[in-house]
Amino acid sequence: MSTPDIAPTSSEIRKRGLKMLGGGGVVFAALLFLMYRLSAHGYKFHFAVIGASLPFVLCCVGFIELVTGSPYLLLGQRWMALRGWQRGLLGTFIVLAALVLIILGVTFFVMLFT
Repeated sequence: MSTPDIAPTSSEIRKRGLKMLGGGGVVFAALLFLMYRLSAHGYKFHFAVIGASLPFVLCCVGFIELVTGSPYLLLGQRWMALRGWQRGLLGTFIVLAALVLIILGVTFFVMLFT
């Protein structure tokens, strides 16, 4: 006897995204702290630190699911369903909006602490 496939609700997806964001953030911060402590004691990293990027990716996917309330794979399918010019236009807007937010955030902290 098989159970019927029930699509998760938006709130369930957001909860899953929050768990992924929190878990990935904690592991990423722990890895950065460990690498900082090791480098402070003279250990030199002679390789690309790929292990620290995996929790960061989990954190980013969790953030996307938390904000949108939609599964990451479904968003990827919807993105690929767009025409090329639509992806280019929307992608350019996303990058420029992120750049503006970063500049505003840095300006805020510089003005706050000076």
